[in-house]
Amino acid sequence: MRKSEGTFETAGGLRLFERSWLPDGEPKGAIVIVHGYAEHSGRYDYAGCWLAERGYAVHALDLRGHGRSEGERVFVRSFNEYLDDVDAFIARVRGWPGGATPWLLGHSMGGSIVALSAVTRRPDVRGLLLSGAGLKATSHTPWIVTRIILLLGRFAPRLRLRKLDPADVSRDPEVVALYDSDPLNFRGKMPAGLVASMIRAGRVMEQRMDTVDDPLLIMHGTADALTNPEGSRELYRRAASTDKTLKLYEGLFHEILNEPEKDQVLADIAAWLDARADASSSSESSAAG
Repeated sequence: MRKSEGTFETAGGLRLFERSWLPDGEPKGAIVIVHGYAEHSGRYDYAGCWLAERGYAVHALDLRGHGRSEGERVFVRSFNEYLDDVDAFIARVRGWPGGATPWLLGHSMGGSIVALSAVTRRPDVRGLLLSGAGLKATSHTPWIVTRIILLLGRFAPRLRLRKLDPADVSRDPEVVALYDSDPLNFRGKMPAGLVASMIRAGRVMEQRMDTVDDPLLIMHGTADALTNPEGSRELYRRAASTDKTLKLYEGLFHEILNEPEKDQVLADIAAWLDARADASSSSESSAAG
């Protein structure tokens, strides 16, 4: 297994950071990872290495305003800015030597980005993997609070609202300590513009979940206090996909890839990918014969 790092420039002139974990032999397939709010691609090193050692080429970017990428810290006025970044990165992955149509894996806000892309842009991918995706607001959020945030997002988008509690990330105290001390993680308060864009993206997803027809692996910890597991349940119920799987991990917190049970989660991901990679190879062999 080998690693690589680099940068690429967006159409708007921002330079974004990218990294890859590559198997020693011919890859079974490619995976693009889209990270969550306030974090960066380096936090997926364990998962990237684990999957690369099992034959997958894994690629990730730091979204604009995150990690080692340029851009105002954790600030966008619309999720379309993130969707543009992901579209450009997928095109890069497909254009590399041995490039292939990738699977798209999104965690938390990254899961929201992946899901929104699926219903608004329909990217050419082999399937979607969602980890703790933010698809539905918590049931106890009063409508007036939502209305105020949307107004602030429009008229005071850089107003800082609240800070993420690292204790909600994982049950592993070492993961929590590393999260809080990582200089590439954003540890300030969320800007109103970003929160408002999350709300708007969630509304679009709720309206259009029925149009999702990609192969789906939906994963969520049942004790997730940062994103609502009911959103994952609803997507599973409503998606038009004929190939869809819902994995609810009892008692796990938000970052299922950083929980003590992470190896089981990764094994589930690899098994799901292997079944579809093998099926694809068999189809290609039959067509060639």
